[in-house]
Amino acid sequence: MSLIYLYLGEEKYRINSKIDVIVRESGVDDYNLTTYDLDDEFLSDAIQDALMPPFLTEKKVVILKNPKFLGSEKSLTDEEARLFIKYITRPMESTILIINASNIKLDERKEVVKKLKAHADISENKELSEIELIGWLKRQCALNNVDIKDDAIKHFYQVAGKNLFNAKNEIDKLICYVGPNGVITTDIINKVVVKEIQNDVFALSNSIIEQNKSKIINLYRDLIKLGNDVNYLFSLVSKSMREILLVNLMLQKGCKQSDVASLMKVSSGKAFYLVKNARSIDIEKVKSYIIKLGNLDYKIKSGVLDPKTGFEFFLFEL
Repeated sequence: MSLIYLYLGEEKYRINSKIDVIVRESGVDDYNLTTYDLDDEFLSDAIQDALMPPFLTEKKVVILKNPKFLGSEKSLTDEEARLFIKYITRPMESTILIINASNIKLDERKEVVKKLKAHADISENKELSEIELIGWLKRQCALNNVDIKDDAIKHFYQVAGKNLFNAKNEIDKLICYVGPNGVITTDIINKVVVKEIQNDVFALSNSIIEQNKSKIINLYRDLIKLGNDVNYLFSLVSKSMREILLVNLMLQKGCKQSDVASLMKVSSGKAFYLVKNARSIDIEKVKSYIIKLGNLDYKIKSGVLDPKTGFEFFLFEL
């Protein structure tokens, strides 16, 4: 096994699954497995832990989450960078260091990134294609002795999306719903499956426009429970607001649904809902929220606020 692993990409489920495999293969117990969320904990503490020998066993595993210093959003102090580089160039033989950098775009200019890429076992985890997701879906059903109709497979892809973390949650619900030897149909999917995360975020955006506090809080909590990252939700809500404003401006200039689909490079179905919502929402509110989100984004990126506090501040003050 390698001593340092770096996991990159948008597909959190695949990353988490690969990390679970490494932990199992290492044979470590709970006493020798530690996870550090660098949003709340210090990198120096994690490195000091990695330098300590394991307790009554040959190996230990240290996992780093949210290493934003590898991207352009955040930087290490000179001392932290020195400590990190020193460790990755001469890691402890008894420690497996796993760096979970999902949804972080590496800043290739940084010395810490260059050194890490030179010494780590790197795994890229991109979003599955439609064909890959369909194959994965069929395997999940076969493993659980459940059948799924061909039209249901296509429908599942449409409503659950290709984010594997969300898809796994939904297929588990369906398998449990139909039971062993059961058959998953389109009607059952409509009853059980939660719509793709973007649709839920759009509902969250609508509830923000409506200033429906209870709905905002409930949707936000549900999205977090599904394992969605706050930065991801923040970016999707911001994107949703910008899309609403853009489509509204296009409609004012006489654009039709087909024009929206062509100019924004989306399907006709997506264009239909964009047009429908742009016509039904108070555009002045949308403008004010875009300004607020922009100001919060600046404060978050300049280190004045952490993403969770900033986004919740925006949601709960409405």
